[in-house]
Amino acid sequence: MTYTATIPGDPRGKGSVRVGRHGAYKDDATAAYMRGCILSLRAARTGPTLASPCAIDLVAYLRRPARLVPNPRARTAQAPAEAFPAPTKPDADNIAKAILDALTQAGVISDDCRCVDLRVRKLYVAVGQAPCVVVTVAAVVA
Repeated sequence: MTYTATIPGDPRGKGSVRVGRHGAYKDDATAAYMRGCILSLRAARTGPTLASPCAIDLVAYLRRPARLVPNPRARTAQAPAEAFPAPTKPDADNIAKAILDALTQAGVISDDCRCVDLRVRKLYVAVGQAPCVVVTVAAVVA
């Protein structure tokens, strides 16, 4: 069984829990991002919840900063038009935490501890592409 879904929007890392006067809470931006991820994953979900060991591949396409947008008038080296590595925030491990929790809450996998193989890549989007996260979950057969 293989499951693939695209979560539209700028990838975010899972924020740490904040502690305030009234106890622990998630920041609003993280909570909103998680809700959006869960809705996208549920909409693309087909089949039962995966309870066996699985391999998960995440490709986070981040928005390019203005300095890396190709400029045909520039006389210096230009940024490539295709997707290329993005060594910026958010951290790859925080992106993975957010997506793994969303996969569990959306019912795609039974628990994120079932993931035995995880690959996370961060790329700047290709020209004309929108930021998103592409998630692929595959059952691992022993």
